[in-house]
Amino acid sequence: MGRRAVLGGLVAGLSLPFLAKLDGTEHHVSDPRLIRPPGALPEEDFLKHCQRCGLCMKACPTNVINPALGEAGLAGFWTPHLIMTQGYCEYTCTLCGSVCPTGAISEISSREKIERPIRIGAAYINRGRCLPWSGNGPCIVCQEVCPTSPKAVYLRKQVIRSPDLSQAPVEVNAPYLDLKKCVGCGICETKCPVKGQPAIRVIAAGESRSIQNQILLTNTPS
Repeated sequence: MGRRAVLGGLVAGLSLPFLAKLDGTEHHVSDPRLIRPPGALPEEDFLKHCQRCGLCMKACPTNVINPALGEAGLAGFWTPHLIMTQGYCEYTCTLCGSVCPTGAISEISSREKIERPIRIGAAYINRGRCLPWSGNGPCIVCQEVCPTSPKAVYLRKQVIRSPDLSQAPVEVNAPYLDLKKCVGCGICETKCPVKGQPAIRVIAAGESRSIQNQILLTNTPS
């Protein structure tokens, strides 16, 4: 083989993983940041049906639905996804599905959204940034705002040592998560008082629409 053929083969081989990532085919599980609206079809069907019309973004009362840039690859560019630092998915709201003209987001009722429940993701706590867990102060905001009943975020008494090791350990109400109850609405992330990067975040894992993207082995998509 000539030098050009060899170099061309090397470049092609190195480029394939990058290009696959761009069109969303490198991994079976999507980007954890790619949180789709409640009622969204499985990803492959969603991309076929979504027209990037933006109606769901305009209808969203909390402005949490935004256009995807690189999170969904080239095939999903400008499709709707949720950014929880900019808003949250109102627990009873189903406006995005009611205005979707193609069925990419199924039309569901508030009751169905809550009772099934329809999960768009799951939260996790970064204990290193969480005020109670890191020993930097009391905080129960995530537990207070959690809308599920019973709450997905619950508190337990924990004895935590302060960053100042000269001080005695203190007892705090530390937050925990019940993933079986969390629907990924994101209000905990939005309301978290820790600036920069919230101490509690929501990722797509655990979403109802994907059996491959589950956190708990016992979870079955609703």
